[in-house]
Amino acid sequence: MRKRITSLVLMAFALTTSSCLSTEEKKKKAEEEGNALIAIKSKLIKGAGEALKSDGKDAVETATEGVGEIIKGVNSGFDKSINQANIEADSVFLKTFSLGRLSKDFSSSDSVKARKVSVYLIAEKAFDGKVKLKAFDASGMEIGRSVLKVKIDEDDSRYFDFEFDKRTPLLQAHRFVINLK
Repeated sequence: MRKRITSLVLMAFALTTSSCLSTEEKKKKAEEEGNALIAIKSKLIKGAGEALKSDGKDAVETATEGVGEIIKGVNSGFDKSINQANIEADSVFLKTFSLGRLSKDFSSSDSVKARKVSVYLIAEKAFDGKVKLKAFDASGMEIGRSVLKVKIDEDDSRYFDFEFDKRTPLLQAHRFVINLK
């Protein structure tokens, strides 16, 4: 039994020493494998560069369009959430005007004596008189009002700035009611 173990150990030793690479051979093999990997990666990079040359412009244009749409969405969301509010008008008012965009200026500087709400009015017929704009919070409580002298020709349109007291919390205005005075 002992002879058998000894011969197995000798055979294993002989196999391992005969199949082992020298240090030089190991270095050379590792270098060859490394060069092969570098060649493959450089071909991939070269291919990516050529693809960017031909398709890069289209990719950048598409990405830029996407960013543009995001910015439009942000602006639209801002208008809907902060700057815009519902505006209601009675039938008498609507016989004279159509309503366009409404925007609030809610700056709170002490140097500002009034805050304003700009309303785009489209005249269905000529008008020379006063228009009243009331601001209401979400609970329906009036939080401010402004009266403005308006003179406009038929089929004309423009923004009119209704000034509110600087203490009017326009940021809280949920809806506005506009009518002829």
